[in-house]
Amino acid sequence: MRSIYRFPIPVLLLGFLLLSCVFASGCLRESALTVRGMSVGAEAVDPSRVTLNVTTEIEKYEGFGSGTPMLQLRAFNIETGILEIERTDVLPGIGWGDSRTAVQTIDLPRKGSYRLVATVYEGESRKAQGEITVYNLDRLIPDSQQTGLVIGDIDFIARKVSGDSVDLQTDLYIGNDDPFPSGAFEVEVKAKELDAHLVTDKKTVHIDNIDPEKIYVASVLLTVPDQYNYLMEVLIWKNGTIIKRGEGTIQLRPGTTLPAGDQFVTKKIETSKFVSEEGLASPGVYPTPPVRTPGFSALPAVMAFAAAGGIVLAWRRRR
Repeated sequence: MRSIYRFPIPVLLLGFLLLSCVFASGCLRESALTVRGMSVGAEAVDPSRVTLNVTTEIEKYEGFGSGTPMLQLRAFNIETGILEIERTDVLPGIGWGDSRTAVQTIDLPRKGSYRLVATVYEGESRKAQGEITVYNLDRLIPDSQQTGLVIGDIDFIARKVSGDSVDLQTDLYIGNDDPFPSGAFEVEVKAKELDAHLVTDKKTVHIDNIDPEKIYVASVLLTVPDQYNYLMEVLIWKNGTIIKRGEGTIQLRPGTTLPAGDQFVTKKIETSKFVSEEGLASPGVYPTPPVRTPGFSALPAVMAFAAAGGIVLAWRRRR
């Protein structure tokens, strides 16, 4: 009895040609993957450790898998280059043209900066890699120290000009948005020269408490060299931890770009004309400043050059 499933030779040749096209087009060749992006979030922050939530997006843009897909995550300390932690997780299969998002958690010390490297494997083959860097984990506020304290306005008042030094009063408007009293905390204020970030003076004041939905004005007096621009950094400390940061700027030697855009002029401010003799307008803390020598004593040559530079310094930029 003859079989009814006999294929003519032309049909077999056509099938062979189609199969050859499949192989030639790469449909069945080894897979190719890429890491499209990574993101990091802080899941939990303790006084000494941080739990990070790392999300990696993986895409397969060619071929079929040749093994079980896995994602390896490693954290390297940026300063030392030492591997801090490593973990590997098995992923569900990824189809051709599909993408998958993998979420991993790692535990790191709450200090320093880290380079997070995500590597995708299929079987024993490494297929793709991506990385992201997290900086200054010590700046993350522990969950136990989360607070409703906010730093509002920062005002500056010139109190005294003596030679090349200026006494600046810094008024800090600190509010409490929590529904309960803040408790005791400290406020540290630092005056940093705007370009070099050299600290020329700093003070710390203690605040016993701020009631809910109230604003407290804390004042500190800093002595700084005249004719410099400053970044005033404000840190709120509680239980040995920085729980809030703020900053403001004051320019005792501002610069102006002329409308033509090709000239920059540095102005000299007569600081003594802005000295205020009035007292504090609001209740606050006003510590007596200790007798001290103003900062920047290590830069006498720079100070001498600034004094001899005249009133206006201008330079023209050629286009």
